[in-house]
Amino acid sequence: MRNLLPQFLSRCVAVLGTIMLTLVLGSGMQAQTFQVLHDFGVAAGDGNLPSSPLLKDSAGNLYGTTGFGGAHNWGTVFRLSPTSTGSFTETILYSFKGGSADGAYPQGTLVRDSVGNLYGVTQNGGITGTGCGVTTPNPGCGVVFRLHPTTTGGWAETVLHRFTGTDGGTSFAGLVQDSKGNFYGATSVGGSAGRGTVFKLSHTSTGWKEIVLHSFTGGADGAEPMMFQTALTIDGLGNIYGSAYSGGSSTVNAGVIFELIPQTSGAWTEKILHTFQSGADGSEPLTGVILDKSGNVYGTTLKGGTQLGSGVVFKLTAANGYTKTVLHNFNALTDPARSNAHGVFFDANGNLFGTTEYALYELTPAPTDWTETLLWSFDGEVPVYAPAIMDAQGHIWGTTLVGGLANGGIAWEFIP
Repeated sequence: MRNLLPQFLSRCVAVLGTIMLTLVLGSGMQAQTFQVLHDFGVAAGDGNLPSSPLLKDSAGNLYGTTGFGGAHNWGTVFRLSPTSTGSFTETILYSFKGGSADGAYPQGTLVRDSVGNLYGVTQNGGITGTGCGVTTPNPGCGVVFRLHPTTTGGWAETVLHRFTGTDGGTSFAGLVQDSKGNFYGATSVGGSAGRGTVFKLSHTSTGWKEIVLHSFTGGADGAEPMMFQTALTIDGLGNIYGSAYSGGSSTVNAGVIFELIPQTSGAWTEKILHTFQSGADGSEPLTGVILDKSGNVYGTTLKGGTQLGSGVVFKLTAANGYTKTVLHNFNALTDPARSNAHGVFFDANGNLFGTTEYALYELTPAPTDWTETLLWSFDGEVPVYAPAIMDAQGHIWGTTLVGGLANGGIAWEFIP
């Protein structure tokens, strides 16, 4: 089990407060703006160490989680609401309590349903099952939760499922919802072999019911589906796509990209789309994958590639048996975006965008290699651990783990 919280804490070094900055590009090009929306940890009871991508609703509100802070220091769910002056006001919707009754250390993407309820997962808290990693200060295999607004103006939490270890545990991946209202997620440990699971959570007449769709064995089927701060992807036929951080049929144990296909009998079949071979091929896919309109699969690896093993952006071409192409090799020393890539996303023109620990970048399709453009550099002082998102206007929104006035992290907007 790989517990990433100590890695979070080791990154929390003192940095200078961040203010609104404007980056003017070359002659004839439009100015690009980077704006800090919120400094976490400044006010008493605020969250700190943002631990998820942001979620934006139609009114312009932004939702997310922090891994620490809040009333009990076990993390928060927050909302940032736009004001008439262009600033944002934060509201803490919920502070996690930890212990057996509640979750601790929320992770991954949030889901918002049609009536405004929020759904997510926590890394710990809940039932103390076997093989779920952290034993102190807050044990437990994690929970799936729902937050709903109340008639009095506050928000209330309902725990929908407590992982036991045998059915999964310690999730860093958020949830994704299908058209029928079912939720799907991944846990990094647990399951029949203790190597992680993909699960489905459905609402029944007797409450919410979890089904394990696949338990990873650590062999050819992969292991440790971290899907770090991202989520599984569902296509129009209900097939599920994701990554496993390790395992695979190769001896290098470098991870896989998988597809889970539903069967009429109720069982699901796993199909391995790619097994990483390390080296130039890439290694250790830490985050999830996305699909384009043709069903091609895109993602990143933490390591491997031809440039100091700093990771790659890759494409699996569906029409060609998911043959893999490396679109970009990161280089920790010479690449403006450096290394430690997170999830990617498309704009309307088919360009790819993503974050690394150090930067926001764009990849533009070209006849041979894709062309990288550095959009914003965090200079390595304010590490980014969560992918960014893009809205319909092309604005990009994200968080940093630390930095800002109280070194508790920031929420930011980048305007092209």
